[in-house]
Amino acid sequence: MAFLQSPIKDKFESLLDKSNKEFDNGNHLDSIFLLEEAWDLIPEPKGIYSEESFHLVKDIIATYSIINDFKKAKEWADKIYLTGYARIDSGDKEFISGKVTFELGDLETAKEFFSIANNKSEGRCFGSPKSIKYLKLLKSK
Repeated sequence: MAFLQSPIKDKFESLLDKSNKEFDNGNHLDSIFLLEEAWDLIPEPKGIYSEESFHLVKDIIATYSIINDFKKAKEWADKIYLTGYARIDSGDKEFISGKVTFELGDLETAKEFFSIANNKSEGRCFGSPKSIKYLKLLKSK
């Protein structure tokens, strides 16, 4: 696993700080723009920068989801598999992909993602009360 080095690390962290401020002020699109700029700073292959790349893409997806732009969230959900090579695979990526495809109305694909996430996490990914609707889909016939 690699870690970002200065000066890239400094610029990356500065963009995250600015993004957090924009998010806190309700400027979600500006927040996303700064997060996407931070993504462009990560050298290839981005996945070796496990923590930075995974959490960044997760935040981008979450922010697009807040503003109900699930088409853009899906583009980033597809990219999440390019992140976090050294992370323990507990189904987080599939759970995120499942949530996005669920919100897009592609329930069969969502169910497939949730099944993978459920197996990898041994059910832990469905622990939040917000996850009940996803668990209901997974358990449906």
